[in-house]
Amino acid sequence: MAVEDERSFRSDTGISAGAKALMVLVAVVTILAVWLVPSEKEEPPTALPELAAPPQTDQAVMPPPAVGEGDGSAGSRAGDRARAIIARLRAVNSEPEADEVFGFAEQLQSENQLDDAYLLYRFAARQGHAQAALALGSQADPAFHAPEISILPMPDPAQAYKWYRVAAAAGNEEAVTRLEDLREHVEQSAAEGDGPARRLILQWR
Repeated sequence: MAVEDERSFRSDTGISAGAKALMVLVAVVTILAVWLVPSEKEEPPTALPELAAPPQTDQAVMPPPAVGEGDGSAGSRAGDRARAIIARLRAVNSEPEADEVFGFAEQLQSENQLDDAYLLYRFAARQGHAQAALALGSQADPAFHAPEISILPMPDPAQAYKWYRVAAAAGNEEAVTRLEDLREHVEQSAAEGDGPARRLILQWR
């Protein structure tokens, strides 16, 4: 009976039961062999520890350039020295001290560097520096204007009025006196028909 069953199975599948069992055994052994054999794939190298960042240190800031630097350099423009001074001062302090800026302006003015001095005076005056504002007012005042001390081609009473007021507001008594004298001059010019003088008197406070 068993022989008939084996013959019947072989006739149905074409493979004897013994051969089929042997194939299953071979397959199992192959799977185990593949699983047990170590992989040849290289393990990724161990990551190196990151280097610690160097400690942060304050960068050394160069002092402002000497006022005499750069005279006559090729390609230099009027005001370049003043701009360089402001840039260097801002490298030390984002809001340069008005007194320090005024000091550079005075030195440049004494060296006849009028454009550069004017820019520095303006920078300091806009911060309320009384002496810088007084200097700007003087350059524009008809009573003090002179080509050797001012970049303005002619007196400008309106500018003088503007800067004298800044200086007076900062407590400069000389600016108060100059405003009074300037008003007399402007009133006289207005009476003589000067249009700008008339407009200035209208806004005088």
